[in-house]
Amino acid sequence: MGATVQLLNRYERVLAKAITASDGRFVFVGLPLDTYAVRVSQPSFLPAFRDRITVKPGQDSYLRIHMATLFSDIQVSYRIPTGTMTNDWKWALRTSAATRPVTRYLPEMKPKQPKETMEHAQIFSDTHAMVRLNGGDAGILDPGMAVSDLGSIFALSTNVLGKNQVQIAGSLGESTDLAPSVRGLAAVYQRNAENAFMNAPEVTLTVSQFSRFGTSLPGLGQVPGLRVMSTALYQISDPMDNLHLEYGVTGQSVAYLQETSRISPFARATITLSADSQITAAFSDGDRPDELTAHSPLQTADQALSPAAGLSDAVNALGRIPLMTSRDDRLALQRTQNYELGYSRRIGSRTYALSGFHERVWDGQLNLSGNLSTVNSGNLLYDGMSKAATYDIGGYARTGYAGSVTQRITDNMDFGIAFGRMGGFSTTDASHMFDSIQPSLQMGLHDVAGAKFRASIPALGTHFTAGYGWVDSGAFVPLHVFVTQNNIVSPGLNFGFQQPIPTFFGFPGHIEITADLRNLLAQGYIPVGSGGANQMLIVQSPRAIRGGLNFTF
Repeated sequence: MGATVQLLNRYERVLAKAITASDGRFVFVGLPLDTYAVRVSQPSFLPAFRDRITVKPGQDSYLRIHMATLFSDIQVSYRIPTGTMTNDWKWALRTSAATRPVTRYLPEMKPKQPKETMEHAQIFSDTHAMVRLNGGDAGILDPGMAVSDLGSIFALSTNVLGKNQVQIAGSLGESTDLAPSVRGLAAVYQRNAENAFMNAPEVTLTVSQFSRFGTSLPGLGQVPGLRVMSTALYQISDPMDNLHLEYGVTGQSVAYLQETSRISPFARATITLSADSQITAAFSDGDRPDELTAHSPLQTADQALSPAAGLSDAVNALGRIPLMTSRDDRLALQRTQNYELGYSRRIGSRTYALSGFHERVWDGQLNLSGNLSTVNSGNLLYDGMSKAATYDIGGYARTGYAGSVTQRITDNMDFGIAFGRMGGFSTTDASHMFDSIQPSLQMGLHDVAGAKFRASIPALGTHFTAGYGWVDSGAFVPLHVFVTQNNIVSPGLNFGFQQPIPTFFGFPGHIEITADLRNLLAQGYIPVGSGGANQMLIVQSPRAIRGGLNFTF
């Protein structure tokens, strides 16, 4: 069986599929002038991905693909079709009445499918599977990611009847020090239709359970558990040639002592001004717009640090849980209403982006650690996964903006910097911040900056990211995930690493080691109150060190 080749547009949407012939050849014909991406996969080989492949007028794009168990790469070249006649002769034949073609209008005829193809159509195709063993520090729930000290993840992706992409993933994690064990299951369904305007929505279903959550409560006899269920619908349409719409809704239900539910709509519109510039507007209300973030255009190095092709959507959905707080001893979900506008332009190998946002937050989060005896316990929520607790600071409104410049050094390497000002809380006079039931937090604009380097080495299959984020000293700036540009200012020093390793004993697949290091320098821990035993810390971004081993086949 040949390799499966997927053709994607600039929005990472699958446009067409092809199976290579016995000699490895494939072709996509009649493509409009645009920028595309190609993803090639085959069982027992490392998938290959290449983006920003430009279809040029009057030229054919040739891809040279090398599949291997240790590394795979794609090279692009362009050729101008040639013939035996000169352009002068071609023009003479076109203008001559004797050789001018006669066109006739014929009714549309559907091409016949070969009988053999119809009779032997495969029910399941393009099937991949992955097993991941991971471990490290369990992170607090502020980023909305549920991870345990030690656990495993399995994932399966397959195509049913050629047009129905199904992904299923599950997790099982165990933690130490009486922390909660994590169990989760996620499923993603996507139908690939020829007409993008009539595409069926992408459906994501996720369920998670924590055997123990928070602290022991009097009279219960045991620590209560937490159950989360969510369903997300994501739809796209292209009503105009230069207008791309993404919209959907997420429904969530959380059960912890009592049950809380909500509906979160989201939408994003992208207007293409030219081949190198676009304007993007986005709106969301309720939870974070994770579906918009997951479907943002990815750069080459980002694609490499995700799980194997066709498995990333379900694996990433496993760890998502709502941002939760406690308000007067009752579970509350943080609600964020966000309006965002962005502009980006590519000039040569350099991309410029500018985004601004305005958001209102209800039941906002503040992470605290240390001696919390002076804090209103009714507004504290212990997740049981770390030594920190989440404090409900009520509602607030803020604005902000960020500009970024990304320099593409090579096809496998880029570097970006970002700077902006965002609404945040000043902690310069924080000694009496929590003396009252409602904390006295002062909102103001604060500077933020960041830099990120991404690279991959095709010869070794190595992928590496490094980033550093800086925030005004003594200020707590809640994290804002932009959906109109790719750069995110994440506080502290962060590293990501992925490396395939050779397989032995005829293993039918490949093995990868991964590492995720966040805030290695433990920056953003803001002291409150006097030192010693009465010290309390505001945690801007928790430090976490995690690693894993992936078996993909």
